Order: sequence, then C-alpha cells, then structure tokens
Amino acid sequence: MSAPPPPLLLDIERIERRAWDDLLRVFPAPLAQAIGLETAQINHTLFLMASRVPQFQFNWLHGAGLNGDDGRSITAAVQRFRAAGQHKFIIQIPPGPNADACAARAREAGLAEHALAWAKFHRLTQDAPVVDSPLVIREVGTDERDLFAATAVAGFGMPPPLASWLAQIVGRPHWHAYVSFEGSEAAGAAALYVDGEFAWLGIGATKPEMRKRGGQSALLARRIADAAKLGVKHATTETGVPQPGQPSPSYTNILRAGFEIAYVRPNWAEAPR
Repeated sequence: MSAPPPPLLLDIERIERRAWDDLLRVFPAPLAQAIGLETAQINHTLFLMASRVPQFQFNWLHGAGLNGDDGRSITAAVQRFRAAGQHKFIIQIPPGPNADACAARAREAGLAEHALAWAKFHRLTQDAPVVDSPLVIREVGTDERDLFAATAVAGFGMPPPLASWLAQIVGRPHWHAYVSFEGSEAAGAAALYVDGEFAWLGIGATKPEMRKRGGQSALLARRIADAAKLGVKHATTETGVPQPGQPSPSYTNILRAGFEIAYVRPNWAEAPR
C-alpha cells in the first residue's frame, strides 16, 4: 500500500486550490463566454480551460495524483483540451505516491515534462521580514477595487478586460488586496487568501516602469505580517524555477523573504513535434 503524501504538501496544494476555486467562482459571465472558459472537477482535480486563449496560465489541471486520483484525470483533461482545439496547456503533477503513475499517464497521452516547473514555497508567518522600500503599501477596500485590478493586470501584461475579474475579490471573504504606491501613483498589486492556519500569497505584480524599487519584497513582507496578525501560521506561494541564463527576480525575492522551497511541481505539456 502506497504511503500518503506529506501533510505539508497536501496543505500547500489545498490552500492554492481553494483560492483558485473562489477566483473562478467570481469570473464575470460575459468575459468567461468571450474567452471560452470552462471549469470542472475531474476525479477530485481542478480543470481550467480558456479555449480561445492559447496561454498556459489559463489552461491547466491542478491536483493530479492527489485525493484519490490515480492519474485518470490526466487522460480526461487532455481529451477535453484537444477536443476544444486547445494545445497550449499544462498538467501539474505534484510529488507524491501517485506521481509516477501520473507521469506515465501523461506520457501515454503524448505529453512531455516542460522545461519550466513551479517551485512551491513555504514559511512560518512569525518574524515577518522588514523591507526598506520607497513605496508605501496599503490594503485597499471595495472603493479602490478597480485600482487594484487595473494595477495587477498592467503588472502581468494581461488584456485590460481581465481587470473586471480581479476586481471581484476585493472585499470578498478570505481575501485581502494590496496596492503599492510611489507618491500617489500605483506601482504594484498583490493578494492574500486566508483559510484557517494557511495563507496563499498570489496575484503579485508590479507595473514595468515601477520595478527595481523593492515593491515585490515589500508586498511579500506586508502580507506575511498581516497573515500573522490574522492568526495564520503558514504562508505559501510559488513561482517558476529559474531557467539557465534568465533572470529570476521573483524567485530571489521569495527566498529573501524567508521562504524555503517545499517542493518542485513539474508541468507536463504537449510534446514537441
């Protein structure tokens, strides 16, 4: 009988899953229709597809091999992606007792491990870092939800219509939204999702012209400190594993904020033809 996944891995995957479940719950219907958005639970995994958006960040399967899934979710998800004509997708396979079975399923489906994997980070919230930055960090309320969303979208380089989606989380239960400012001008944005003793730090982005001012580090520090005040013990986040010859400021900033790598989660994608 296979051993269960480490509890910390399950907790880290669970908090990210709950944040995404809630994010997708508030996705505006007109926008969802415009991008061909589909979501589903496949054998306890979370399936997300935007058939009209050929980008990895909107087409993925989360949780393969966990919560009783033996990899059958991968076969079903790949079939759904291909039936919709979407070939820009990733299957996330976290380490665990079913990881090898899931990798075998992915290979059988014609996938290969992608060069870019996700580093999943964890730290305790006590002793939050102190960051010296000229930017001022402020938690924003519903009266500034559009500012938060527009800043995040600009930082990610996303299409402006997606701001109508991110605006929905401001003031929503479990969520805390932040904006960094240089004077009166918004520089960056980030979110904190809290559930029990765990918090997920996500949606962190800085506008291109405002980078290299310590903004990401300041937003990380503020969210860690606020999570501690809310009674949260564990904070988690993620970013791509650095690629050879490419800068990795997010990876470096996360480590500098006191996070440690909990594990690396490979991504599987269509094999090159």
